[in-house]
Amino acid sequence: MIIITVALFEVLFMFYMKEYYYSMAKSYLEQQVRYTQSSYNSSGMDSTSFQDKINNILEKEGLNQGSGYSEGSDNFSVAIEIINRNKEVVLDQYGIKTGEVVNYDDVNKALTGSQDYNFYIYTVKETKDHIMSISVPLKVNNIVEGVVRYSVSLTKADNAIFRVICMIFIGGLVILLISLLLSLRFADSLIRPIQDLKKTANQLAQGNYNINLENEKLHDDEIGDLVKTFDHMAKEIDKTRKLKEEFISSVSHELRTPLTSIKGWSETLGYEGISREELDLGLGIIQDETERLITLVEELLDFSRLASDRIRLQIDSVNVTKLAKDVVNQLGVKASEKNITLLTEFNTKESEIVDIQGDKNRLKQVLINLVQNALKFTEEGGYVVVRLSQGEEYTTFSVVDNGIGIKQENLDKVLEKFFQEDYNKSGSGIGLAISNEIVKLHKGKMILESEKGEGTCITFTLKNNLMDAIAE
Repeated sequence: MIIITVALFEVLFMFYMKEYYYSMAKSYLEQQVRYTQSSYNSSGMDSTSFQDKINNILEKEGLNQGSGYSEGSDNFSVAIEIINRNKEVVLDQYGIKTGEVVNYDDVNKALTGSQDYNFYIYTVKETKDHIMSISVPLKVNNIVEGVVRYSVSLTKADNAIFRVICMIFIGGLVILLISLLLSLRFADSLIRPIQDLKKTANQLAQGNYNINLENEKLHDDEIGDLVKTFDHMAKEIDKTRKLKEEFISSVSHELRTPLTSIKGWSETLGYEGISREELDLGLGIIQDETERLITLVEELLDFSRLASDRIRLQIDSVNVTKLAKDVVNQLGVKASEKNITLLTEFNTKESEIVDIQGDKNRLKQVLINLVQNALKFTEEGGYVVVRLSQGEEYTTFSVVDNGIGIKQENLDKVLEKFFQEDYNKSGSGIGLAISNEIVKLHKGKMILESEKGEGTCITFTLKNNLMDAIAE
């Protein structure tokens, strides 16, 4: 594109320079012939010979009779020829009456009485001189008595045009050279980071995520932004990989522990002479561990559905007061085992709380998960409170505890999939993530507030009329 642009500019400039110099020549010739023609036509010397009229006009124009040259511009040598009606040269460019009969096209046209200014450009074969000429009739009482012919040599003009063209050509080459160097530099600034990205992509494909492209010198442009985004992507992939490995390790442990208990007690219950007390204890442990396995499998299934966007809500009328009480009653035994106070508080009068729209089972799953997490991370003698409040548009659930709390730097990570602040605690690390996604499906929002060692408050807010929220 640069070569085409420069070449087009040079060609146009060449035409412009040629037109400029040739127009100067035409303008000068036209000025001379107008003056000569006007002087001859207004001479008023009807009885005077053609030769005397010509001499008189030449004297008025400041030309010597012995010379047919007129002073032109620096680039032009102007010659004057006077020709009579018989096409004989009365005065040539050297000031000599040659009597030579000429047959120029412009002279022939002028002898017909044409008033048009026609310029003729030609090359003299003998001298190879480049000439521009113009001929006009000399009239008295509208009778053509002869022709005055002005001609200029275009050699100087052509040389000047050639010099300008050479300068423009050299300038174009310099511009192209500079453009080439700049283009190569610019191309290298584009290609090098892209090549680095290609190498990085190959490393990622081979499972190497420990890369850091931001250490490279980056430009503040789109390529630099792409490199930063790519580097961030690699870090996120690496983080997700580590979380998945930790998740697999945690889930494997969670599966192994109940399965080991079930296997051990099932073998123990097969022994002869086992007491009734041991039988009841073993069956109870097997039942508890089975429930634990079922819960874990359900969480994994929910996670799979969320990952493939296959969770669908069964929207119905939900009695939120009954929902809160049922969850507290269901987990009351577990709270009692740890000597934890579990209760329900209503910040709005129970009689004023109305049913909302939502998936009752999913909302119960969220609340159970939050209360179970609170019980798991609350020490003996602590408390867990389920608070419920309702306004005209929103209903708010809060689960508050005085447990071990969460570090500030981990608050934004707790709702992420597979994240666990303490991997020594049982759990898959996806319960809160699933709960958060369910709340989002209800067009709600979950907020965590916590101080390490002081407790945690998890709040989620729901629209009372879910169908209106979905319609919006």
